[in-house]
Amino acid sequence: MEALAQIYNGGGLTCGTVQARDGDALLVAGAFGLVRARRAEGCLLLPEVRDSVLLALPDDGGAWVVSVLRRANPDAPGELRVPARARLCGEDLALRAARLRLSGREVEVQAGLLTLGGRMLLQGFAVVRTLCRTLKECALRRSGRYGALDEEVADLAHRAAGRVRSEARASYRLRAEHADIRAAEQVDIDGRHIKVG
Repeated sequence: MEALAQIYNGGGLTCGTVQARDGDALLVAGAFGLVRARRAEGCLLLPEVRDSVLLALPDDGGAWVVSVLRRANPDAPGELRVPARARLCGEDLALRAARLRLSGREVEVQAGLLTLGGRMLLQGFAVVRTLCRTLKECALRRSGRYGALDEEVADLAHRAAGRVRSEARASYRLRAEHADIRAAEQVDIDGRHIKVG
């Protein structure tokens, strides 16, 4: 108690070890004995049991853990705690990790220019909706597999290709108010039954 009183009177800092956690409160032991402390807002790394911490003991009799000095288990996942509403601001921010995961009930990204790059992009969603004024794609090869494909174009649907081949396992129907099929050289129509008109 005498050592604790000296630290309190000086309003100083001391080191201790977390013995237990009781909700937001921490039980910290050191040369001053055992005190009940709270994590300071500036201590972003959540202290765990047996961590070495820096303890502030101001004159008002409170006790605050201001920093984690050494983790008891460096290999265990650490947790950063920020206020319920927080912002990370800077002119140029970079996040680097061997593996980076983002999770949340809602994740929103806004940018004047958004660039994604990598060797592979994997997506898994129940529903995907894309709204944009102009959509441009460029790929060396595009392939897909669908249970059903339904497209509707309000105006002109234009497709140009070096070669076009369509295959239907069951039936193929082409319906239009006006249809114009032209070939510069040759048109072949072959079938067991051909009905015109």
